[in-house]
Amino acid sequence: MAWRMTGQMLESCSCKMLCPCTLGPAEPDQGWCSGALLFDIQQGNSDGVNLGGGKVVFAVDLPGDFLGGNGTARLYIDEAASADQRRELEAIFTGKKGGAFDALNSLITKWLPMQVVRTEIASDNTSARVGTIGQLKLQSIKTEDGRQATLQNAPVLVGFGVERSDLARGDGSQWSDPQMRRWQSGGHGAVSAFALSA
Repeated sequence: MAWRMTGQMLESCSCKMLCPCTLGPAEPDQGWCSGALLFDIQQGNSDGVNLGGGKVVFAVDLPGDFLGGNGTARLYIDEAASADQRRELEAIFTGKKGGAFDALNSLITKWLPMQVVRTEIASDNTSARVGTIGQLKLQSIKTEDGRQATLQNAPVLVGFGVERSDLARGDGSQWSDPQMRRWQSGGHGAVSAFALSA
């Protein structure tokens, strides 16, 4: 059951800057929350299966805040993944192999079937397209002298193996899965390095 993975996570949600749920229980800007987290796995292994190069999007729709649960979620796995990689990644991200996603699974009431889609990430990690379902557009937030605005040790993000999140504007990000709530970003976005294992 052992697994590990490191890489970059791109995120955007329906909330304005800054997503309040990252700091713990909070009221989403619209009373509900929908978002997408794209995990671009640079290195990883699960029971002998190499996960490097895998791309997984976790999309969730929640009637309240993130920690309030009762969510509907779906995984989208890049079409370039092998059958073995898809099997392992689906098991990890739905919490069947323990770790951070096991705790996350307790917040999900309904898992929609996993979808295999083409997932493309821009070389500078500022945008991504997930099939015809969604896109993430991120513009880094920086000071006048070019320093990156960051959020460090936010309680919810630490659970995802993220110690520092580089904040970005998510304007233009949107999701349109017909079986989930459609949303456009209110402005929240981020790019973060992650390290997870179980």
